[in-house]
Amino acid sequence: MKLKIEDIKKGFDATKEYLLHPIAALFQSKKISNNKELAQYIRNESAKVVQQTLYEYVRNRMGTLYVKMHDDQKFIDSLNIATWNIYTVALQDLTLYSHSVIENLYKKEFSNLELENFYKEILDAEIEKGLKQELQDDKIKEFHLRLQSIDLRSFFQNKPFKESSLALYYWAPIADELKKQDRNIVLNSIHLKWKNIEKEFSKLLNL
Repeated sequence: MKLKIEDIKKGFDATKEYLLHPIAALFQSKKISNNKELAQYIRNESAKVVQQTLYEYVRNRMGTLYVKMHDDQKFIDSLNIATWNIYTVALQDLTLYSHSVIENLYKKEFSNLELENFYKEILDAEIEKGLKQELQDDKIKEFHLRLQSIDLRSFFQNKPFKESSLALYYWAPIADELKKQDRNIVLNSIHLKWKNIEKEFSKLLNL
């Protein structure tokens, strides 16, 4: 998930190709048969959802100014901070959603410790990509608290991607007065991306 200026330039060409996360861009959905494949699926799909919604929103809001910001390191840094903060929450949501679906379809039960370890391993893999240790620690604590307040069995039915949607709205590096005008548009954009995953996820399971 580490951003480079070249990645940003590549990501918003006229064809609207989303090539900002090489792994996510090349990844083709396939059957998920074990935890390793599930973790990779969660990383890739979360990255695609976050980058497509965040970068599209920022580009559309900034208009022609967006091109001029390609070489502005402060802008790249702010976009990078937003990306990581949204992405780590998206990983939480998709981790909980996927395990909730699996628990229901396959009558399995997952302990909070299993889920915490699963999420931590995903974040560990992102450290070399640029995830800061401090943010990782904060998100692990945050995930621990979330687990205390949810019912995993019914999680997939109760707005499972609400937190990452709100994170997109909160962290997008756009002036607050403009974001207030765009709230419904922003939330709806990520809602539609997650809906596509909800439609397809159970079909990919082969556990």
